Amino acid sequence: MTDTFAHDLLLNTTRFLLAQPEPDRLCRDGLTFLAGQLGATLGMLHLRETEVTYRLHSHVGTHPLLHVHELQIMEPGWEELLQAGAWISTPVPAPDWTGPEERNYARLDARHLVNFGLYSGPRLIGTVNLLFDRPRPDLSDLEVLGTVGALWGTLLERQQAQRDLAGREAMLRMITDQGSDLLSVVDEQGVITYQSAASGELIGYPADFLIGRPYSGAIHRPDLPGVTAALDNLRRVPGSALNLSFRIRHARGQLVWLEANARNLLHEPAVRGVVIHMRDVTAAQATQRYLERRVQDLTLMHDTGRLLHLSRTVPEVAEGLVDLIQGRLGLPHVQVGRLLPDGSVEAVARETEVRDQPPTRLAPGEGLIGAALEAGQTLYVPDVRQDPRYVQRHVTMRSEAIVPIRVNGQLWGVLNVESPQRDAFDRGDIQTLETVAAQAGSVLANVALLEDLRRSRDELRAAYDETLAGWARALDLRDRETEGHSQRVTDLTVQLARQMGVPAEQLVHIWRGALLHDIGKVGIPDAILLKPGPLTDEEWQVMRQHPQMAFDVLRPIAFLHPALDIPLAHHEHWNGGGYPRGLQAEQIPLAARIFTIVDVWDALRSDRPYRPAWTRERALAHLEAQSGVQFDPQVVQAFMRLIRSQQTLGGESA
Repeated sequence: MTDTFAHDLLLNTTRFLLAQPEPDRLCRDGLTFLAGQLGATLGMLHLRETEVTYRLHSHVGTHPLLHVHELQIMEPGWEELLQAGAWISTPVPAPDWTGPEERNYARLDARHLVNFGLYSGPRLIGTVNLLFDRPRPDLSDLEVLGTVGALWGTLLERQQAQRDLAGREAMLRMITDQGSDLLSVVDEQGVITYQSAASGELIGYPADFLIGRPYSGAIHRPDLPGVTAALDNLRRVPGSALNLSFRIRHARGQLVWLEANARNLLHEPAVRGVVIHMRDVTAAQATQRYLERRVQDLTLMHDTGRLLHLSRTVPEVAEGLVDLIQGRLGLPHVQVGRLLPDGSVEAVARETEVRDQPPTRLAPGEGLIGAALEAGQTLYVPDVRQDPRYVQRHVTMRSEAIVPIRVNGQLWGVLNVESPQRDAFDRGDIQTLETVAAQAGSVLANVALLEDLRRSRDELRAAYDETLAGWARALDLRDRETEGHSQRVTDLTVQLARQMGVPAEQLVHIWRGALLHDIGKVGIPDAILLKPGPLTDEEWQVMRQHPQMAFDVLRPIAFLHPALDIPLAHHEHWNGGGYPRGLQAEQIPLAARIFTIVDVWDALRSDRPYRPAWTRERALAHLEAQSGVQFDPQVVQAFMRLIRSQQTLGGESA
């Protein structure tokens, strides 16, 4: 296929998809259109039903075995293969086909397959399969199908979301966000109960003139039966919606074509009517510029969903949103502001040119931003110079759009976009900004949840560590000769480990292991543990069981597994003469080798009933004498350097 064909295919398909008013037609007619453009003999469009199943929604052509593909089960690796923007063109049967034979497209008389995914943001929501009855090697370079899939999926998701909007939210949105378009509310009897101010400009009749009159009065007579029948059907289903086009006779006599979106909100107490939003499409043309802007908007929404979900902090989300809008829409001034508890608004992220400057802050209710937040709705000002509420940031700015950002239904802040052009944003632009603001709010909710989880994890970890410290203090109190010993050896062990280059993430496990090194002594009888005189051989056999007892006590606690080396192995000797397992040299875990020398040092430097504390020099001489016997020589040297550095700093007494 030529580049010209690919370009025309993208342009024509995009124009066609954008023209479809509702999801079913977008699926059915879009598939028919694309199959016709490429000459496919059979086409299938499946939509996601569950995490692993996709159900046939629309098809082009017929075949006796088509029902086999009514439900598709996601094969392993399928979704990874159909990444957003990717597509597949392959002969049938495919050389690497491994699925069940009954699902092979060759049984549908196909000789070639083109397959691509429908994506909304990063989420695969459907697939399109086009089958051809002859080999089509010419379809190997249609990369535009990946773009078509992203646009198609985004449009489909948006239309489905619009169809599911709740009544009052739809009412408020239509009344407040539609700018110069016409809004009418018609009651059960067909009488107009509300008419927006755009009535005079659009059809020439002031709003007050039409309120209380039948809606049928202004509709062009040939179109009235179709409109009446459509609205009668609409009234039968609460919450239902429809799109239709008809003509109205303008007050000056000319006919005006209106495109209308109507929703049945008769069941909503606050509305009690059919809400009809209308816009003039008399001279509407799908110009190249309009198409480019809509594709640009869809690309922005697609990229926003894909990139923001990689963010893990509030600044990352806010700055990512600003960068995406600037890059995709080419707008010079974009800002994300956060609503503070006092009602003021602080800039979280601004355009890259001023990002490093101190954050600005607006007082509660100040400016257009304050007005939008107080109303809790989108605010668009076509010419800020005509609005006294505007707080000037840039002298060249003329129009501004402020879109609230909500997190879990609560106002979080605003997305603020300014342009140097007067009336720079149309209805589609505003809807796009609202969509990306909603996407950002969803990501911010995930960020808040992640922060809560981190905080809970840290609090739980601190509680665990406090419990461990309590165990150690209780053990010290049981053995009055070693009171304070656990905390001292723990602090010094961590210092020595850090000096020896132990990675920071392992220090917490060393800290816990050192704190609990003698926890096994809870199983030693007091008669042995507190015996003032020498122990007998039988008593030593009992005493030497405490490392294994420590291991048995701590092993069931999963988060303490990395800390077990010290409690189990701190009585092992470098020459293999220790206990309980007789390990030697580097068979002994490094954490235990580090702790052992600190443990002996603290014992020698502490008073005992049977001897006074040794001097520093005498204790150091003993450690050097045991280098290569009881202790790891390298650890001995590191410990000597640590003690002497503390002596130099005045941290170790004689």
